[in-house]
Amino acid sequence: MRVAKDFGWEAAHRLPRHAGLCSNLHGHSYRMTVEMEGEPDEHGIVIDFQDIKAVIKPLIDEWDHSTLVSEDDIELLEAVRKLGDRHVVIPCESTAENLCVVVADYVRHNGSDVLEKHAITSMRIRIQETGSCFAEHEVMLT
Repeated sequence: MRVAKDFGWEAAHRLPRHAGLCSNLHGHSYRMTVEMEGEPDEHGIVIDFQDIKAVIKPLIDEWDHSTLVSEDDIELLEAVRKLGDRHVVIPCESTAENLCVVVADYVRHNGSDVLEKHAITSMRIRIQETGSCFAEHEVMLT
């Protein structure tokens, strides 16, 4: 059985290697769905939604109203540091696809005890940059 919890945040980013307008600094109202799959316990619960929130919320709090900056984007990194703007350095370009992988890695690293406690067998991360665009990444945990 699969359960899911939705999250949202506001953030800026740019894709400097993009051939179109996304190479410019711009923002999104991101929406993310985190799905976890496993067998329900004797009470019919796969994982408590509060447990999912407890793992994800610190990351969302860090990203909300920040600029997501690739560690390779030296010009943007210098600019946000000079301005003193809130920013988060990530190890890749901030595409929706890459952000899905970053979130999955974060959950596996910071929520491994919760995943193991509830015998979660897989998780799926879906990130929407706009209402009509999303990327999805599924990770098998067994």
